[in-house]
This record gives sequence, C-alpha cells and structure tokens, in this order.
Amino acid sequence: SLRAAALLVAAVCLICEPLCFVWASASRILVAGRASKPEPLAALAGRRRPTRAEGERRVAVRGIGLAELADVASGPPLSSSELQKRAVLRLPLPERVALRVQGPAGESVVEARFRRAEADSMLVEVLGASGDDGSVELGEVGAEGETETTWRVHRSTFATLPEGMPLSIYDTTPSAEPPPTADGEESMKYLRLRSSDADAGSFTYDGIGGVSREGCPRELDGVDFAFTVWSCAAGGTCRVVEEGEDLGALICEIGPKTLKEGLKSMIPGETRRFWVPASVEDRRFGRPPPESFLPGGSLVVDLTLRSISREAVFDYKMSPEARKISDERENSPGKVLLRAMGVGVQVLPWAWFYLQVQQKQVGATFDPHL
Repeated sequence: SLRAAALLVAAVCLICEPLCFVWASASRILVAGRASKPEPLAALAGRRRPTRAEGERRVAVRGIGLAELADVASGPPLSSSELQKRAVLRLPLPERVALRVQGPAGESVVEARFRRAEADSMLVEVLGASGDDGSVELGEVGAEGETETTWRVHRSTFATLPEGMPLSIYDTTPSAEPPPTADGEESMKYLRLRSSDADAGSFTYDGIGGVSREGCPRELDGVDFAFTVWSCAAGGTCRVVEEGEDLGALICEIGPKTLKEGLKSMIPGETRRFWVPASVEDRRFGRPPPESFLPGGSLVVDLTLRSISREAVFDYKMSPEARKISDERENSPGKVLLRAMGVGVQVLPWAWFYLQVQQKQVGATFDPHL
C-alpha cells in the first residue's frame, strides 16, 4: 500500500542520513547548506544569542537549587571527623560541596569546589570564581541543640558569605549509579539540579514532523550551555575531567540519547545532571567529528542550558577537518549504496502506481471484438 511505502521511505531516509544533515543535491549531503535558507526565528524574550568566538570555553557559574539539595547530597552534612575518617581510610574526599546558608532573605545554596581540610577547618572555592577571590575559609563550631554539623565563615570576600555566617556543608559529588529519586527510563536517568523560572510555552511544530514546547530546543537548533563532565570509576566514585561552556553546540550533533532528549526538554536557566552508561558508543558532544567528543567509560554530565538559537544548523560553519571527514564518509561505497537504495525506494512506489494506472487505462480502451 502507499502508506507502507511511505513509512519505508521515511525509515530508509533516517538510516541513510542523520537529521543534522540536509539534502543539497542528488549526489551530496551538506551541513548548513541549502539554496535559500529562512531567517532564523528571533530569540525568545529574555534569551541572548552567543557573542563570543565560536568554540570558546570557560568555567561558568552554575549550582544546585535549594529544593533539589536533598536529592543531590550524598549523605548527611559533612563534619571534620567524617573528613578525617575518609583521609585515614584513603577514601575519596568530596570534589564538590554545597554550602547551605541561612541568610536574612532566607535559605540559599552555594556550590563550591572542595580544596582541603585540616583539623576543624576547611577551604573551598566558590564555583565561577578564580584565584584567591573565590576562596572561602570555614571553621567547624559546636551548635547546642542543633542536629546538623555547623560551620562558620572565617574568611571570605563574598558579600553573600560574610565572616561569622553559620552554614552546613554537603558532599554533592555524584556517584556512577543514579539515586532512586532520579527521573527517566533505564539508561536515560537525570536529576534536575536547578529549576528555571522561564516559561516552557505551549506545544508547537518542531520542524521535523513532530511537536515540542516552544520554549525548549529542537532538533535543528543550536544551544549555549555550560557543562561539567565527571568520569566514574568501577567502584562508583566520580571525578571532574572537563568543565566549561559551548556557545554554538548543535542539538543534532549530540550523540548520547539521554543528553539529546534531555536538552530538548529543558528551558533556559535550568540545570540537569545526566548519567551516560559506558555502553554508549556515539560520544559526539554538540559538534561534527572530530571537533567535540565526550570521553569513554561511565560518565555523569551536568548541563546548564543558557540560550537557544533557532535553526542554527543552517548557519553552522564546519571546520576543514570536519568537512574532510564528512566528505570521506559521504563518498564511501556503503553510503553511496544506501543513498541509491533510498532514491530507489522513493521512486519505485510511484513507478508501480503509474504502471497500475496505465494498465487500467489500456484495459478500459481495449475492444475484444476487434
């Protein structure tokens, strides 16, 4: 039937070429290439377009929201005795900690890197800061009637962390196994680290035959995000191997399904933590090969979506190395055969339909008495 033929055509097209590539001619596939491209949709209100040079990366501010702290923290608040116990037993010390502060405006959470601990003191570096400006020295104090271990700020240059302020410290270093509170299907687990006040909007056409929230990224869009990549050992402990930002990543060039589908459901200002199993083979990370790849093995990836550029795939400029790899792949015998099969599957149903119509017309005009 025609319906079955149409489904077969769609399946072959998806097998032959990823959605990130668009048809440019009968013999070649190009990224960001078509004769007359539409004007990109205007950025939604409150979102900025990237202004830095493409590919530039830096450490970016991000953190954990107060509502999500219980899901992210691995255990009760840290104490100096707990840190000393880990050091004696040669257990991993925290790489990330969350400072839970009770300020005049209410409770807040500040995420920091753990630097060192000595006796009843601790040194941390607030995320997004560099050098001595980001260092905060803390000291453990006894708190009568308190069930949580309390620390006080001994030295700080941050207005939000003045000297003498009491706070609690939590270990927020992820584990290779997602917690029971993680959302998503198996091998697609994630946690929402920080919510966003942005409006996801209503459902609208996504440009590839489906629907999506108008405030979320789509398959052909570009995104500006900050990231932290954790590599997890067999024992479950994780350590940071890379962090930074990408101002011009493409949704369709993100390999791991959990990251791609997760980003397509996020809104600007939101931060999520994703678990990428070691079995995932496609490790593209927002750009065509060989520009950006995730390391191998079991990973935890924290992503903060900052802005969306609609239909950025049509404006993307491939590097010479990526262009060479793309050309070699498209001209390989296997790709040529698949494209030929795709064209054949598209043409044959219509040829069959034409022959059926011609046979009916010949049968209607045939006079058996002649």
